[in-house]
Amino acid sequence: MTCAPHNATFRLLDAHVGWDELTDGDEHTGGDGLTGRDELTGGDGLTGGDDEPMTEGIVGFEDPAGIRLAFRGSAPEGPTRDRLLPWFPDPRLAPGCGPCAWYLLVPGSPAGAPRLLRRDGCTGDWVPVWQSGCDPGLLRAPVAVAARGHRLAVVEPGRVLVWRRDGEQLSGVIRVRRPSLAAPAPDDEVLVACRGTTDLRRYDSAGGFRGVLRTGAPGEIIGLRTGPDRTIWLLTDDGEQLLIHRGGRHGSFRTATFDELSAALPPSALTSVDEDGFCLRDTGPDAGVTTCSSWQGLARTTTPPVTTPYVTDGSYVTTLIDSGLSRCRWHRVRVEADVPAGTAVAVRIVVTEDRRYDETDWQTAAPGATDFLVDQPPGRFLRLRLRLSGDGATTPVVHRIRLDFPRATSADLLPPAFRQDPAADDFTERFLSLFDSSLADLDRVIERYPALLDPAGVPDRVLPWLAGLLGLSFEAGWDARTRRELLAAAPELYRRRGTPWALRKAVRIVFGVDPVIDELAGDRRWAHLRDTVGGAGPGLGSVRLFGRSASRFRVGGSELGAAPLRAFGDPDNDPLTAHAHRFRVLLPAGAADESALGRLVERQAPAHTVGSVRTGGAGFVVGSRSTVGVDTAFVPLPPPVLGGEHPLRLNRDGVLRPGPRGWRRGVGVGVVSAVGVHTRVW
Repeated sequence: MTCAPHNATFRLLDAHVGWDELTDGDEHTGGDGLTGRDELTGGDGLTGGDDEPMTEGIVGFEDPAGIRLAFRGSAPEGPTRDRLLPWFPDPRLAPGCGPCAWYLLVPGSPAGAPRLLRRDGCTGDWVPVWQSGCDPGLLRAPVAVAARGHRLAVVEPGRVLVWRRDGEQLSGVIRVRRPSLAAPAPDDEVLVACRGTTDLRRYDSAGGFRGVLRTGAPGEIIGLRTGPDRTIWLLTDDGEQLLIHRGGRHGSFRTATFDELSAALPPSALTSVDEDGFCLRDTGPDAGVTTCSSWQGLARTTTPPVTTPYVTDGSYVTTLIDSGLSRCRWHRVRVEADVPAGTAVAVRIVVTEDRRYDETDWQTAAPGATDFLVDQPPGRFLRLRLRLSGDGATTPVVHRIRLDFPRATSADLLPPAFRQDPAADDFTERFLSLFDSSLADLDRVIERYPALLDPAGVPDRVLPWLAGLLGLSFEAGWDARTRRELLAAAPELYRRRGTPWALRKAVRIVFGVDPVIDELAGDRRWAHLRDTVGGAGPGLGSVRLFGRSASRFRVGGSELGAAPLRAFGDPDNDPLTAHAHRFRVLLPAGAADESALGRLVERQAPAHTVGSVRTGGAGFVVGSRSTVGVDTAFVPLPPPVLGGEHPLRLNRDGVLRPGPRGWRRGVGVGVVSAVGVHTRVW
């Protein structure tokens, strides 16, 4: 029911809240001393529907997907052989690698030797595994075939033949007494079951013995399968019933249920088997088409009866659901269900104030109706009966049932004059409820609309559509987490777009590293004097004095080779325009693809700027190839002194005058070196 602190307005029936099914063992006692069985009969001899079963033929009360008709193999006496055919086929049949791949053993006859056939996935015909002239002639009296991937195992008296590459290469011959079944397993292993014991013998594909696996299963093994997660499934017959067992190479075997088997292993296309042949239901492009063949691999004109997997009828009755309101007017019943063709869902309800009711009090919903009004007298309690029916091939699935109370319609907003006549008032409520239902659906859509714009709550496939609303474009290699973070940060990125902060944020989200943004305008060196400690500047030799012949070549004013040759803009504005509106984005080596980084920078950079990207190399690593204080000093060079205690060696480590780039000042972070890009300080 509702989780708000005010009074409840609806009651849910599902796997999360509970289905509240009524069982024979229920002893729910009400305030009048009536037990659960008295509730069902009315307590005073009035029939309350006890002529129908309470809960029978329906399963899935703890499944979040919903309740459904039970499998025929889920009967108390155990699964049937026909129901288990998709998982444990006839020993002469084995599913191969692919939805349409199958292998068929054809026993020998006076007219010919035994053969191994393979089903053609395109035509559906059965063709020999070995063509004429290539048959190795190894088959004598095969009794079973098994396949896993591209490995084959054929069981014969006294041996098991193992092939690789779908029969092209014989990998080994396993010598074993009285083999009955085999199953290729992971790690190039083959499991062999022998008659008279439920132990499994382990071999490699070359025939080498690896050990014995004790299963402890009673009876005789008539089915053997290996799962994708290294599990082993057995089907045994103890003479009274069939049992399913699950285990592994390093764990004990235990009895398993049919539901566990169907959840762990996908069923094959085998639908029926009889003395004359078998039928397969295609799951590929021709899904839904059933083809039948004889045990000789020939098409059959008569098809055997197909075993239906589900029971055809099931019922479910709830306990008396308490609204907590005396003489409550129950409003509406809504059933959320998937109802395939050939199936049906029928709903009946009854409302009572004192837990007593008669069989004639039940209200039956219209056939196929999953949303209807409660047309019952006021009462505190409500009981619901659900009946599922089908053709046996499929089942309806009921996900949830919602019971709304008390009755609230648009008629409550009308003046009292419109509600004086009880008959007219009832008609008005039922009439307006038709419009209330549509308006309620619109209200729910409007209420949920903000959730459609929440990047953290929408499915992955909705993210590109949501990005289109915000004008974002995604790269093909970005994962869902990156896309969600970009969408969540989009408002702030738009608000601060064109700033270094926004560019750093976008790069951090996409590539997971913090970039260094180097604005080249700050590297201008024309007539720029930087004060040092004590107020003394570095001197004229540390800056570049701009002249008309220094920045650009001019005829009659510059020497050849002394100035660069450029042909754009006014040369007198070079100090201002050389690096204006230009920046670089620097990342460590291997942090990002330069082309992808360039596209991201182009989308985030202002239109009047020119951006470039660079990913650093190995660079200068302190502590690996250099040691501060031993062979590296982050200080300016000492002044050149000729003679003295430490004489200067010319042309080696002395500078008599500054070069064109000024004084050598070691590593300048932000000028000629960027920490994290091509310099790392450890």
